[in-house]
Amino acid sequence: MCITRLMRKFVKYKHARARIGGKKLSLIVADSFPKLMLGLMHMRSIKESEGMLFVFSRNARHGIWMRNMLFPIDIIWLDEKFEVVDMVENAKPCHGLLGCTTYMPMSPARYVLELKAGASKRLGIKKGSRLVIIAPGEN
Repeated sequence: MCITRLMRKFVKYKHARARIGGKKLSLIVADSFPKLMLGLMHMRSIKESEGMLFVFSRNARHGIWMRNMLFPIDIIWLDEKFEVVDMVENAKPCHGLLGCTTYMPMSPARYVLELKAGASKRLGIKKGSRLVIIAPGEN
């Protein structure tokens, strides 16, 4: 069994709710090195209203690659205020070790939001859009 598939069995994720483009999202939160490394690898898919939020400890040009992904995604980089600073739509999976594209934002970011491919368009997300985290108990 691949080490990343094995890791997924033992890693526990937090979840959050958020709004962007007037629509609600259910987010899986990747907030530790193992979770950041795993990302959405080996997951069969996510729902239209789901995504993964990567939480980094500092602003930087965090690169994202599509190794061992099983479906295309939109990659959205957010600054410390959760404002979109860059995005890539429809990033395709990569199954080899060599030749996988690393997607890099033009500006430093603190967070990365990964959504099912096409969600950015459907939600009207563009540079300057803001993700709002919904507090527990809030609608």
